[in-house]
Amino acid sequence: MALPGESSWLAFRWFLECPACTGALQLHPHPFECAASRWVLIGVAILNGGALLFGVKTPLSLALLSMALVAFGPFIGRALVVPADWPRYAPHASGERKA
Repeated sequence: MALPGESSWLAFRWFLECPACTGALQLHPHPFECAASRWVLIGVAILNGGALLFGVKTPLSLALLSMALVAFGPFIGRALVVPADWPRYAPHASGERKA
């Protein structure tokens, strides 16, 4: 089930446990990370669809370079754009704690 303000399209998640209070934690992505991942997936789909539709053949080196950019792009973007003090995890919205 999606939390308030979340898309219900893909609401799968799992929770980690805080070592200090044993409360539930959830991933807290930076807005840049959310937007960038959407645009990367859309771009890859458009490029692959266009290549398939028009029968474009590409050299192996270009294919490997594009795969490396897709694989390492999120890490590079996180290092360059997301502030170092951005909390990676946040308390779960339900505030659930184990006794």
